[in-house]
Amino acid sequence: MAAHDKLDTNYLAITELTSEINSIVRRSFDSGNNELSQSEVEHILRITSDVASKIRPQLKELTV
Repeated sequence: MAAHDKLDTNYLAITELTSEINSIVRRSFDSGNNELSQSEVEHILRITSDVASKIRPQLKELTV
């Protein structure tokens, strides 16, 4: 995979992650909550970790 394609893939993954986090926060806020629940925070941490673990090897390839 070319460096440009890897950057596009990483950008898309981060964009989708940001969108998902925004949806979680928006739903919580729209439900009248001032804070995220523990399960929402855990879900955000889990999906962030998943995305980071998928793009980290690609980023290392680009910087070496």
